[in-house]
This record gives sequence, C-alpha cells and structure tokens, in this order.
Amino acid sequence: MLFDTTIRKVLVDGSQWASWHGYHLPVSDEHFVIWTPAGTQMDWRPGTWISQKHQLSYFWPDAWYTIHIGYDLSGNFLSGYCDVVLPYSDYTNTAAEMIYTDLYIDVVVREDYSVYTKDQDVFQRAAQRYSIVEQSRQKSFEMLNWLEEQAKRWTGPFAIVPRSLPRTDFEQLTPEEAATILREAPI
Repeated sequence: MLFDTTIRKVLVDGSQWASWHGYHLPVSDEHFVIWTPAGTQMDWRPGTWISQKHQLSYFWPDAWYTIHIGYDLSGNFLSGYCDVVLPYSDYTNTAAEMIYTDLYIDVVVREDYSVYTKDQDVFQRAAQRYSIVEQSRQKSFEMLNWLEEQAKRWTGPFAIVPRSLPRTDFEQLTPEEAATILREAPI
C-alpha cells in the first residue's frame, strides 16, 4: 500500500491556499513524486471540486519550484503547472504532508506543449506587501525564466516527467511496483 500524504499550497502570509490528498510514489530519494488520481477532492480557497484528471506532483528538496503534471483518464499528458516557491528541505517519501510556499509566479505547459508564464502582476503586488517576496525577486524571476526554457525543451526537471502514463491505478499498487512502473515510463 502506498503512503498517503496531503499536499498543502501555502501563501507567504502563512495561510493555506489549497490542499488535496495523494500517494507517495517512491521513485527516488533525490526528488519526491505524489500521485493524485482523478476523482480526488481538491480543496482550494476559492472553492472545492472533484478533479477530472490524474496528476503527478514533483518536489525537490531546497528547490525554488514544484511541478504538477495533469493527465487525462487514459494517462495522456494534459497540462503542466510549475509553481515558483520558497525552498523547503524536509520532503521525504513518507511525509504525511508535502507543504510548499507559493511565490505567485508560474510556468504553464499546455496540452500541445506550448509554454507561457503568468502572474507577474500578482508577484509585484505581493512584493509590495511582503518583504520575503521582494527579497526573493531576483532568484524567483531567474527560476521562472529557467523553468520556462526547460519546459520548452522538456529538459532539466522535466527530463524525469513522463509524457504519458503506462497505467492510472498507482494507488492500487505496492510502493515497489508503482516506483518501478513510473521509473520505466517513457519520457
């Protein structure tokens, strides 16, 4: 049985923006992957809904980003969403919570793999209000630009992200089975 976890997206003021349930897929000790199947309740501040897609979320210790990849019910790539975040070092393959602090700017990958960035205006407003955002400005925008280029070429952190899934029932597998299948999935 896979370890359960809750992903929590937190804003720099400490308030929670979103949370949802997932399962650890222990593919590595260097990065951490969370499987969220379609049908999972997504609790966001603006509202709650049931996810119509599968998702893999990727976390790296001390990285300035997280990556969330959506797949349709058959396991085909739908979208990617990359949050620029404050680095966090305590991720593990068994953590009950995977918490990240959003810095508001994002890279989005569309279904056709075209890429764009967004929410620079939100970052500007937050930087006026929160010193941690202003202090992170240079690194945040360096990371935004780097992630955009990596997403366009499917390199860097995207090099481990499958464009399609060989199956979509990871929650039914043992940790070893799930990790092996994901490691062997075509990139």
